[in-house]
This record gives sequence, structure tokens and C-alpha cells, in this order.
Amino acid sequence: MFREGLALALRQADPALVIESAGSTAQALELLARMPSAPDAVLTDFYLPDVGGAALLQQLWRCRAGLRVLVMSASEDPQDVAAAMAEGAQGFVHKSADCDRLLSMLHRVLAGEQGVVWTGESMVAALPVLFATPGPLARLTARQTEVLHLLCEGLRNADIAQRLQTTERTIKAHVSAIFGALDVSSRTQAVIAARRAGLLGRPR
Repeated sequence: MFREGLALALRQADPALVIESAGSTAQALELLARMPSAPDAVLTDFYLPDVGGAALLQQLWRCRAGLRVLVMSASEDPQDVAAAMAEGAQGFVHKSADCDRLLSMLHRVLAGEQGVVWTGESMVAALPVLFATPGPLARLTARQTEVLHLLCEGLRNADIAQRLQTTERTIKAHVSAIFGALDVSSRTQAVIAARRAGLLGRPR
């Protein structure tokens, strides 16, 4: 309902906008893959039902390199702003913004501006330091992120190797690299770190 209302408000405010919408990361990736060319910009919540946080942005860019992304979120956590910007989002806007402000920020992102941020007054003081702090998932390769997803499903190394059509030895190397990147020492800790980073949606 929020998504449909937002699309309607943006169309009324700027009839030149052509808007497509999706309710999950999976739907968004499917929509992007079907498009003959990349959209001018993506406006997305930072936490979708299936994937969220840095992992969401990584998957969007893996599908369509060079996307301009404006994150819109109700989060009051400055770390979420920092993670989005460190991961490469062009902008971040809090959901309390009115339509005029949102449209202005969207136009700035469309024009190629970087670091377009509006969070209200509550988080502004914390942002300059936090922008330089990348999330832990940014240190993983695309293949390591796939392996981490399967670790979160509870699969053993042999099962992961079969799923990804590679050797168990290769998977063991990926798992060791994941442990190092996330600064953990067990599979359980890796899963917890992945959830906190938003790999499986909103952190718990």
C-alpha cells in the first residue's frame, strides 16, 4: 500500500516519471533483468522482506552495474545510513520526508549527484564519521556471498559444493575467507553476522 501510494504521489508530482515497482529483492532483480536497458534510478527501502542492507545493494548492482540508487528508509540508525553510503548508494532519505523533498532528492540522484542525504535533524551530527565505515559484507566476493547464503541455510560444505558445482576443497577455502572477512571463528557466528548485516532481510 505504501509503495503504491508513493508511486502515485511521484507520478502526480512529476508526470514525466515512468515508474515500475517491486515488492521484494527477488521481484526487483527479475524486473531489472527483463528491462531492455537499465533504469535511470532505483528508489528502494533498505530492508526488503527477503534481502536487506548492503546485500540488497550488492545484488542490484550485480544485476545492473552502474545503477543510481536512492535509499528510502524508516530506520533511525545512523549505521544504516553509513552502510548504504559506504556500499555506494547515491543518496539516503528518511521516510518522514514529504513528497517535494523526496522528488527533489530523486532529481538530484538522477542528475548524478553523490552523497544526497536527508535524515531529519536526529542523525545529522553522527553522519560524517559513519560514512567512512563500510559494512562487513562489502569485503566478500560475489561467490563468497553465495556461499554465505548457503551457510545460512544450514548446508554442509559438501552440500554447498554440490549446489555450486565445485569441489569441497574450494568451498572450505571460501568459508575460511568468509570467517576472516566477518571476523568470526564459527559457522554459527558467521550466520549471526550475516543476519546483522542484513543479508537475509531486516536484522534481528
